[in-house]
Amino acid sequence: MELNEKIKKYRKEAGLSQEDLAGKIYVSRTLITKYESGSAFPTQENLEKIAIALNVKVEDLLSDKEKNEIVEKSYKTNQRFWMILSICFASISVILLLLSVIPFYQYSSYDYSVVSYPDNPTPAHVTGYTSIIRATLRAGNPISVISIVLLLLSIILSLLSFLNFNKRPLKIIRFCSIIVFVASLVLFFISFATMISVENVSY
Repeated sequence: MELNEKIKKYRKEAGLSQEDLAGKIYVSRTLITKYESGSAFPTQENLEKIAIALNVKVEDLLSDKEKNEIVEKSYKTNQRFWMILSICFASISVILLLLSVIPFYQYSSYDYSVVSYPDNPTPAHVTGYTSIIRATLRAGNPISVISIVLLLLSIILSLLSFLNFNKRPLKIIRFCSIIVFVASLVLFFISFATMISVENVSY
């Protein structure tokens, strides 16, 4: 017996008309007619309201086929969500990785090591472009290296989430992917701030 037939059956057993049921779940009688004819399928919210109004469980209203379809639809929606999220994680990680190693930040400072009195009393004005990893390592700070390692790990975990693992390992991979991505994001911005503070001080 399908959902539409069960709604009609349990409604009649409860002694309710289509209008009575419609009033209980705050929809039109026409919609109840569509539910009972099978031309429309109730939303999850309306399905739960119908079950309460008819004093039955949601599972009692659904056939095995319909239960499987709902589970399959939920699984596909969940997979689509994680696929989009993994693509976003991987894309952002690749961009941040490139920004970590490509010289893009223009610095300006003064080199006082060339100053000598009275021949050359003026410090040399030094400008150029530097990368996050170069600037932080020059300052003896390894934070950008840690950030790069985490960004690489984030990319790997994002790609692994596309593979057909069992449910439990996949959950672990996805959880680790979120943690590593957030950590790499935080460390990247700390590395960026460190680079700015290092390159904007005079020699």
